[in-house]
Amino acid sequence: MKTCKIFLTIAIAILFFSTAMAQESGKKAGGFGGVSFQNTNFMGEWAMEVGGIGAGYLLDGFYVGGGGFGMSQSKNDLDYSMGYGGLMLGYNLFSEKTKTSLNFNLLGGYGGISVEGGDTPDEADGFWVVKPNAEVEFRIASFMRIGVGGGYRLVMGADLPRVDNNDVSAPYGSITFRFGG
Repeated sequence: MKTCKIFLTIAIAILFFSTAMAQESGKKAGGFGGVSFQNTNFMGEWAMEVGGIGAGYLLDGFYVGGGGFGMSQSKNDLDYSMGYGGLMLGYNLFSEKTKTSLNFNLLGGYGGISVEGGDTPDEADGFWVVKPNAEVEFRIASFMRIGVGGGYRLVMGADLPRVDNNDVSAPYGSITFRFGG
């Protein structure tokens, strides 16, 4: 809980500072929100992870915001559920100059995983996640972009009898729909 408050305080401070800088420089502020679909490996099988993201632009392509992702998977009569979210920092290269740009971001935060079913009691545990991402982004309209890319989900601290960090850390491919300006 203390770590969440620290992340939130830093995010608010950065947004406040960037808004003040944008007003001082005369630049317009902007941001985006969207949804991301990610095909990834989870417990040795392919799974679909879905999430939402949102951010505000700071200066010339740099942005700060947050995101949250989740998935469920059934395997061997067990139901696995995982969700996480956190602070997202990123940079969009060539975003205003061309119809195609490069987008890089890093999501860091906290999440949880649970295992239900079978003959043993239900299990749940929390973990930390770091998730770098790189995408090629296509401008479809002035308010809409589609990004295609991928990255790696690094999970630290998942410690259940049936699930550990290696079971849930994996590369992923993504398609992201962003709306805003």
